Amino acid sequence: MGIYATFWHCHPEGLAREFMSGPLDEFSAWCETTSADFPDDIEPSSLSLLPMIRARGIDALSVTTIAEATAVDRLLDTYFGLFCDTSRPSLKRATDPSLLRARRFQGMFGRSRETSRCAAAFDLWSFMPTGRGVGRDSTMLPYRSGDFDYRLSYWTSGEVLVLHDAFCADAVPAEVDRSALVVARSAVAAAREQQTGLIVEIA
Repeated sequence: MGIYATFWHCHPEGLAREFMSGPLDEFSAWCETTSADFPDDIEPSSLSLLPMIRARGIDALSVTTIAEATAVDRLLDTYFGLFCDTSRPSLKRATDPSLLRARRFQGMFGRSRETSRCAAAFDLWSFMPTGRGVGRDSTMLPYRSGDFDYRLSYWTSGEVLVLHDAFCADAVPAEVDRSALVVARSAVAAAREQQTGLIVEIA
């Protein structure tokens, strides 16, 4: 088996708003039940965020330390990668039905920022293989995978337009995997058409 990439619609402002617009009371109850039955499945530090989110809203996701960033990352991983999959699959709205191995999307806008035909698109695409945190500058406090396999990244609707323009400007090197290019362009076009952001899930 390989590690695959899938593309999903999300709130125009990104993953944090997608999470905050979800059924958080239901998610909180699910976390309590799941952590009681399977205590190793949910990071304890992420559970402690739920009361803070109820009290402070989206501001509770803004972090300044590695420990806080890790807790937020694990909470959103749990929400999107476990809760949505097992309890509320309708919350995940696919932009493209294709399922390709994540490595096939590498180098979509070049191998380096210096040689890329669109540096802005290169910067955004660089989050895809590594993941992208919410509530902070992810270049300063990077997203960290909990198991080195599962990763979440996202682009806002404004960032989707940057990627769309780069595709239209033919900023993709000739050696890029053609099937991956078709899927990527389709996902970006679907998000642009519906004026949404994009979530990329690697699992």
